Amino acid sequence: MIQDIMKDEPFLSQKAEPATPDGLPAAQDLPDTLTAHRGGCVGMAASMI
Repeated sequence: MIQDIMKDEPFLSQKAEPATPDGLPAAQDLPDTLTAHRGGCVGMAASMI
C-alpha cells in the first residue's frame, strides 16, 4: 500500500526500535511507496512511512 512520506525531522531523528515481525507491513509498503514517489525522492527508510 502506498503511504505518505514522513518528513517530521524531530520524529525522524529519534532512535529506532529494533525490528520485530510487527514491522512487516511497513517493510511491505516500502517498495510501493518508493515507486509511487520516485519522481520526488531518491530513497527512504521504513521509519519515513
